[in-house]
Amino acid sequence: MADQREPRSDNLPEIVDAEVVEVAEHDRPPEPAPRGDAPKVGDDPEYQEFLEFKRFKEWQASQGGGTTTPAPEKPGWKKALGLLRRKWVRRIIYVLVALLLLNLAYDHYFGSDGSSGGNGSGGGAPVDSVPMTAQNPQQAIRSVFNYLRAEPPEQACALFDDQGKADFAAAYGAPDCAGAARAVHGQITDFNAYANPKFAHDAIVEAGPEAQVPGCRLQVSGGPGLGTFKLTRTPQGGWTISAYALTSSACP
Repeated sequence: MADQREPRSDNLPEIVDAEVVEVAEHDRPPEPAPRGDAPKVGDDPEYQEFLEFKRFKEWQASQGGGTTTPAPEKPGWKKALGLLRRKWVRRIIYVLVALLLLNLAYDHYFGSDGSSGGNGSGGGAPVDSVPMTAQNPQQAIRSVFNYLRAEPPEQACALFDDQGKADFAAAYGAPDCAGAARAVHGQITDFNAYANPKFAHDAIVEAGPEAQVPGCRLQVSGGPGLGTFKLTRTPQGGWTISAYALTSSACP
């Protein structure tokens, strides 16, 4: 039998051994999800809740209803301490303290003429104490008017010595100086005006350790005029009222 095989052709390509290469999973492109299974953002309940919360916060901010808690207000004493850090505040305090000390020193060494306004009571000495002395006769008489208009008016008696108290009580028919002071106080109609009598240029006559102040040479308003005062200088240098007598309101 004749050979039926096809004759071999030398033009056929030569088969070459090839190596099989495995492709890694991460190098493979992701397979697209089916379009019908893709989630819709607008239908997500959590996303809808987030949008509602966001809109609520925007509305709250537009109404000024933020949740920021205001800082607590500082107590008053802290504010006062803060003011002390300012130089001008400290300077004012220094000036006020200096003025207060000067006033206290003046009252201590020179006494007070008692010419402050108002009709409140002062811290006068008791009636039976050692007589209060003034730096000069005019200061002593002005203090008498000031204390008589104050409460209690008996403070004026501290400016008299024993003889002066007796004369003042007898002049007004009172059992003592305190009674006379209350009698004069009851006749005062303008307390402020009464505390500031006007002295004539010759109202005070000094002669050595004594001085005389006639009531007719004093211009008094707001209450009754007073009589003539005799004053005596003390060994310490002050003046006390040693005698008193009612006189005519018109000078001879």
